[in-house]
Amino acid sequence: MDAAFIVNLASAYLGVGGLCALLFAGLVQRLEPSARGSSLLFRLMIVPGAVLLWPVIARRCVQVMRRRVS
Repeated sequence: MDAAFIVNLASAYLGVGGLCALLFAGLVQRLEPSARGSSLLFRLMIVPGAVLLWPVIARRCVQVMRRRVS
């Protein structure tokens, strides 16, 4: 593996993470009961962590959506 491949892989990971984080920050009040009534500042503060942990957040979102459909 060369350096360009690693940089491209990291860029793709962070790009998908950024999209997922923005979506999560907008929907966090619906997905997480403890976040209901949270402020815009709180949602901005969770974005960096959500970018890095997007696979965990995506899995949680899918689980919540499946429960609501059933």
